[in-house]
Amino acid sequence: MATWDTTKYVQECDKCGKKYNVTKYEQPVREKGRFNCKCGNELERWNGGVDYAFTEAE
Repeated sequence: MATWDTTKYVQECDKCGKKYNVTKYEQPVREKGRFNCKCGNELERWNGGVDYAFTEAE
């Protein structure tokens, strides 16, 4: 399997201002998903050769 490229960044919710550490994984397989902030605002939706991991920023 191919090596996954990763990108790390911080994303802030436009609605409530909560911050999340995000890791974006580019990969050779198709993934589908979404992530919502605790306030319910959708931060990311994907359907392709990427996957994401979100953790609350300190």
